[in-house]
Amino acid sequence: GRQNAGRSAEQEITWGRANTNTAYFAEDIITNVTAMVGQKARLPCKVLNLDKKDVSWIRQRDIHILTVGIFTYTSDDRFKVHHPEDSDEWYLEISSVTFRDAGVYECQVSTSPKIFLPINLIVQ
Repeated sequence: GRQNAGRSAEQEITWGRANTNTAYFAEDIITNVTAMVGQKARLPCKVLNLDKKDVSWIRQRDIHILTVGIFTYTSDDRFKVHHPEDSDEWYLEISSVTFRDAGVYECQVSTSPKIFLPINLIVQ
């Protein structure tokens, strides 16, 4: 039995590729954002090693999918994604912020299983 185990373990080793196939959030993301009423809020999300996965923004209050990739899926045109070309940044921008916009927004990556990063928007 030992020989079999050794051989299969050896086959599974792929040098230097331990976690490089999995998208992950940058560690320096600020997860509490404060915006003033009437101003634009910009919620940060930075995903490294995204490959061909999608980044979505979801409003936690009603589980509403706001954006997927660079596309917006809400009739509220105050919401949009800002993704500088060739960057790892996926900002959710909310223009003309109201008190009702306050709360948690999740940046979600379509890995399997999905990964989530909650960003808390405080409106003053």
